[in-house]
Amino acid sequence: MKKSMRTALAAAIMLGITSTAWAGPFADVPADNWAYGAVNKLAAAGIVDGYGDGTFKGDKTITRYEMAQIVAKAMEHADKADAENKALINKLAEEYAQELDSLGVRVTALENKVGNIKWTGQVREWYQNIDEPKSRQGETRILLWTNAQLTKDLNFTGRFSALSDWGTATGAGVGAQVSMDNAYLSGKNFTLGRQPITLGKGLVYNIGYDNDGVTLTVGDKIKLTGAAFKSLAASNATGGAVKNILAANVAYKVSDDLDLTGVYAKNASTDQDALNTWAAGFEYKGINNLTLIGEYGQNTSDYAKDLDGDAAEAWVAQAKIKGADWSKPHTYGFWVGYRDADDRFNGITGDPLWETPYGIQTMNNIKGVDYGFEYTVFKNAVVTVNYLDLETKDATPVDKKSYTAQLRYFF
Repeated sequence: MKKSMRTALAAAIMLGITSTAWAGPFADVPADNWAYGAVNKLAAAGIVDGYGDGTFKGDKTITRYEMAQIVAKAMEHADKADAENKALINKLAEEYAQELDSLGVRVTALENKVGNIKWTGQVREWYQNIDEPKSRQGETRILLWTNAQLTKDLNFTGRFSALSDWGTATGAGVGAQVSMDNAYLSGKNFTLGRQPITLGKGLVYNIGYDNDGVTLTVGDKIKLTGAAFKSLAASNATGGAVKNILAANVAYKVSDDLDLTGVYAKNASTDQDALNTWAAGFEYKGINNLTLIGEYGQNTSDYAKDLDGDAAEAWVAQAKIKGADWSKPHTYGFWVGYRDADDRFNGITGDPLWETPYGIQTMNNIKGVDYGFEYTVFKNAVVTVNYLDLETKDATPVDKKSYTAQLRYFF
């Protein structure tokens, strides 16, 4: 450690910095504060050597602002730090975030630089009611995301999920079992691992978990993405007929108000010919407070044509007014949508536009209207209510009317 820093620390203790009195606009840092030990350790590792002109200014009280200057210098040299010291830098940055902000140093810049792990989560309380056959179900779900910046251009994302019905539990009665449904790397133009995948507007494929594979994207205004992945959701939805998927996705941003998408997806050769699907979609926001979304597709696989010799068709449309802003309490939105999907279209989707109850096929042998409302009850918390007036497309339709209600909040 440099002599100037040792002198400063000794002087700070001798001065008895034990109060939180203000020195100018910034509070003093108490002599017994953990930050001194942290800076001491970083100095010993050669990561910091004081602030400003390189000294610790041992002849005066050390304020939070001055400590923030030292932390800012540590952030600049974080590439020299090992994992333990990076954690110290991150902890210091969180403690002095307000003072760093006044210096024009963003804590997020540190997070991107030192590769620390960040955790975020979402809780969902869900209730659904289906008319025929009559069923009611409530559940609690928690999602935990972990994110780490590995290099400047390489990021890791993981997600853990736990789900249990109201009034029940697993795992020796202490809660739902936890599964890892995301664990992937993302770079400038690729993703690799277990990841969420959406094709087009979601009519053909939109599942946020358990897709093991790779995507590669090229282009700017017109983006072309190729994907190859193994899908647990597709296998479950088709009884094993679709497991391995190859796909191409084109996204064209025509203007700030309009974007267009095109999709082609098929089985890998090891599966049955049950998915050979294309789709085209759009999203338009050029009318004040109104968003229009639509997509049309066809499945031309042998499996789809077995029923009547024709391709299985499907289309969806939605008009949405305003929308709940998760960051702004008391904002809201409401919408009306329509869907129509032939039997064996095999749309494998987690509902980009609606929250369909369990037990109702989302985009397969179904048609009807749905209505929804969403409201931000407090920051990062949204209530959504959905009514679905659906029925099957059989010769003798089966009623599938239902509604859902949910509260989701992030932390």
